[in-house]
Amino acid sequence: MFDVQRTALKQSQQLFKQGLATQRTVDTMALTGLKGQESLQRQQLEVAQAATRGYVSATTALLPGDEPSDAYRTIDETFGRLKTTHAEFYDALEQELERDVDSATELSSEFVDALDEQTDQLLEMSHTVEDRTVQNVDELSGQLREQLERTQELQDELEAQLETQTGDVADLLERQSEQVDQFQQQLEAQAEDVTQQLQNQQIEAQTTIATDPEHTLESIEGIDDDVREQLSDAGIATIDDLVRADAETVSEAAEVSTSDAEEWIEQAEA
Repeated sequence: MFDVQRTALKQSQQLFKQGLATQRTVDTMALTGLKGQESLQRQQLEVAQAATRGYVSATTALLPGDEPSDAYRTIDETFGRLKTTHAEFYDALEQELERDVDSATELSSEFVDALDEQTDQLLEMSHTVEDRTVQNVDELSGQLREQLERTQELQDELEAQLETQTGDVADLLERQSEQVDQFQQQLEAQAEDVTQQLQNQQIEAQTTIATDPEHTLESIEGIDDDVREQLSDAGIATIDDLVRADAETVSEAAEVSTSDAEEWIEQAEA
């Protein structure tokens, strides 16, 4: 971008110098239209000044915080001198052209020299601005790279922490699962113990009832050992069992009459 702008500035200089050379040739031929040519070149100076200010604005805009006021002042002073020289040139040209064309040529050469000098100053300023711009861009790029590196390091740290925390959570869940399994096994063992105790108590109770003379069928008149065994096979082993049974069931189990079975039940109830 800077190269393109400097090329445009140089082209403007060459065009302006070519215009002066053409003008000198025309001046040697006639003075007709001298005022018009002066006005035209004056406008060219104004255009060149405006273009140079625009160029400086475009370049300084790339440098945050830099104020283009000094550059504008230099441009205005430079073109002010050019305009003064230009006006003096044409004043002298009008006075001297008829007497001595060589004097006009000398003045034109001085103006060209001044133009070259000021153009060189603008080109030098362009290189200075370019160097500062490139330096700032390099510094900014370095800062961005450092920021990206710090961001990557932070991301790596966060990922490491997340991985560690995930592992800790997994270990915690595994330990909790083991504890739950152990607790469940303990509950199952306790349930088995309670069940076994209840069964043992039931067996003891049944044994106690079955061996208690007050609850056995031996106290029932008419029931001998054979009948007792028959009734026991039918699930009637105690006085309580006999009370809960009906006469037909007892009669069928003991192979006796219904009336005998009813009498046995009445004795058990008594």
